[in-house]
Order: sequence, then structure tokens, then C-alpha cells
Amino acid sequence: MGNTLTKFDDNENAFKGRSASIGSGSTRPTHAAERRRGVSMAMSGNTRSRANSTGSQLMYKKKTTRERDLIKESFAKQLVVRYDESVDGGYLAPHGCYTFEKLDYDPSLVRSLITARKLAPFYIPLQDFDESWTRDELIKIVDGLPLHAAVNENPEEFEDIPIGNLKKQNIDELVDKSLSKKEQRKQRSKIFKARLHRKRILWQEQENEAFLEQKLESKREPNPSKRNLALPSADLNHTIYKRGIECPICFLYYPEPLNYSRCCLQPICTECFVQIKRGVPHFPHEEVDPTKPVTSDDEKDPNLLISEPASCAYCATPNFGITYQPPTNRKTGIGGIAPGSYKAPRDDEEVSVSNRSGSEEGPRTPSKSPEDPEVVTSDMIRPDWKAKLDKERLRLARRSANATAIHVSNQLVDPDHPSRRDSNADSGATFANTRSSRLVTNPMVELENQMVEQAIRLSLVDEEERKSSQRHR
Repeated sequence: MGNTLTKFDDNENAFKGRSASIGSGSTRPTHAAERRRGVSMAMSGNTRSRANSTGSQLMYKKKTTRERDLIKESFAKQLVVRYDESVDGGYLAPHGCYTFEKLDYDPSLVRSLITARKLAPFYIPLQDFDESWTRDELIKIVDGLPLHAAVNENPEEFEDIPIGNLKKQNIDELVDKSLSKKEQRKQRSKIFKARLHRKRILWQEQENEAFLEQKLESKREPNPSKRNLALPSADLNHTIYKRGIECPICFLYYPEPLNYSRCCLQPICTECFVQIKRGVPHFPHEEVDPTKPVTSDDEKDPNLLISEPASCAYCATPNFGITYQPPTNRKTGIGGIAPGSYKAPRDDEEVSVSNRSGSEEGPRTPSKSPEDPEVVTSDMIRPDWKAKLDKERLRLARRSANATAIHVSNQLVDPDHPSRRDSNADSGATFANTRSSRLVTNPMVELENQMVEQAIRLSLVDEEERKSSQRHR
């Protein structure tokens, strides 16, 4: 954008020369030339104000590449499943039914909701479930489940991308310096993504190995009091997995209770729930009139851009959300007893507990509104959706402003532009009939007015961007 605005300033003398050639030979500047100089000064002033505005935003908006990398790594570390971070037999991070790239929710918020028991934990799923399994068979199957699903170590998008030494933080030495600055930035981004993908695999493998080692040591330890109590007891595994329920979206089996959609009361695992989100911002859908030209997005008002809330995957009700009734027959892990200390209640006690709580049979309450305090909506785990919408609006507004500025610049600079020829014709007519020329609108005046309006518009866009940045600071 800076190049566009400078173009107006660099051509100020050209405006003056053309203006003088239109006059009657007098050296006194014409009124149109004065207006053009005023417009140029306004645009120059706008450039300075935009630079100052941008500088004032850097302190709380701009982050260095290193800072952004650290934020992304911190985000990735929260998605690692750790066996000693459990809630009621489940965990705080997803098992891996979906790829890393699809986990774009706020992990700290989801972890808080799980520990507060407002959202079902991430359970290790079963590929199949059979009610005829005996206790020993079920415990053996569950005991053999991995802490996290296998991950594709070499996806195609990261082929032939160097990752270097993962212990070194500086990756600039891996970037090809012979490339253009733009291509270097693209290559650096790919290298960082490839390195982060590899780091995620290594972080999770370390947890998987620790999980297996602790299980082997616990089996060899004859004294129960010396076993790792962060590992679930056989009673806990049997209690949570003896009533498997299938998630209708991923078709895997999970322990009860699961989350239920607030509208149609359908079960959904947390792994699938965190995948449901708003679509990308877009303009409202309009009926296309074949007799009228199609309006491009650049010509539309950016303020009309909308972001529609996620809809239910089952009944398409807007503002998708879930409810969760935590189990009453167990409270282990964070906020409860150690998983290794859990003892299954006697059969008569378990029947009594099951009768008091209908959570294993699903919710018996009617549908709830998205504002209900018991409802967790898709927007709650992605609270930055409004900031993303504002950012997209500002991006479109800036692109539209640039396009208009370039168009006006081309009209003023190009002497062969139709509007310029019309302007010269009108100026010639001035000498022939001054009175009649006053009645004809001069295209040059219109262009100058457009420039003034554009300067004001760009200034308003910057001011709105500054206020938006302060709101989301």
C-alpha cells in the first residue's frame, strides 16, 4: 500500500505540468492545479498518519517470528496426551483420531472444561465393542490400548523439506538465501511446520514410552502401595469400559457418559466435538440476477462480511453446543482420587448409584438454549472467532482501498485514459463557451474528489484497525 500512496506524491509535478498546459499561458496556478496539490498533500499527510498509526500498533499487535514460533510450540505441547493428567478415566488431550493440523481449538480452555467436568474427557477409544466380553477379556483389551494413535511420520507436504537439528532454535540457516525475500519466508514457514510436526511426534512418543514402562513396572511390583497410582486400576478400566457407546460421527466406541448435543440429544465424543466450528467469513448469500453483472467481493462493503455459527451435525440447528453429565460412580484423577486407588463398588452399590444417575443412559432433560450455563458451545472453545472476522473485514477494506487508489492513480497519470481525453475536451470547450462548460461536470474534479474520499477512507480503516487491536489486546 505504501507504494501506491507514494505514487501519488511522485507524480505531483506531472499534475502541475498538465494543468499548466491546459491554461491560457498564464504562470498563475489554476484553481484545478491548487486543488490537485491540496489532494496530493492530503494523501501525503494520510501516508504519515498511517505510518504513525502502524507504529503505535506494533507495541501490542506485532510479534516477532520467534515469538510466534514459541506460541505455536506451546500450543502443540498442550495437545500431548500425558498418562498422569487424567479425569474420570479419560485424558486432557485428544487420542489422535484427527490429524494435528485439524486441532485448532484453544487447548487451555478445553482442558479447563474437562477438569471442571463440563466436557467429557478424551477417552482412548475402542475399535469395536461386544457386551459378551468377560471382565478379564475386557481388561486385557483395554490394557493393550496405546496412549495415542499412530501418527504419519512423513506426510507428503513435508517431503524434501530440511528440518536440521531439532535442538537448535534458529532455523534461518536452513533457508535458501538465493531465493527472493517472499520465497524465503514461504520456505521458512514450511521448515517450521515440518520441524513442529516432528517435535510433536517425539513429544508424544516420550509419553507413550513412559506409559508402557510404568505399566510394566506396576505389573512386576508385588506391593500395590508401591505401584504408580497415576495408572488406572483394573477396576477402573472395567468400570468405565463395560458400557461402551458408539459415537455416530467417528464410529468408535467410548466409555459412558458422553457429551450430548443440546438440541437433539445425540451422543458425540469430545474428539469430534472439537472439530465442529464456524465456517470461514463470507458475504451473505444473494440470489443471482442473470440480467445484472455479478458483483465481486472487492466491490462489496467489508462490513457486510459475516461469520455464521456452527450448526448441529445431526439436526443442523444453529449455535451448536453440548451438555455433559459427569459420572457419579467415579471421580478419579484431577479433582478426585488417584486412578490407581479406585475400587469398584459392590454390585448392589453400583445398581443403587446407577439408579440415582441416569448419565449412563444419556440425558433425560429437554433441549437447552445455547446461553444455558450447562451448555458448552463451539464458540466457547474458539473465542477468537470475532477477532478473525474483524481481521478479515479490515483485510478486505484495505484491499478495496488499494484497488480504488490504483484505479484513480491510473486515471490521473495515463494521458490516454478515456477520462483524461474527456477532461482535455472539456477544457478546450471552456475557451469556446465558458458558461456551457460550467454546466458540464469535469471528470478531473470527480477524480480529485475520489482521491480525497479515498484518503479519508484509508484513515478510517486505520483507525478502526487500531481500535480493534486495542479491544483484542
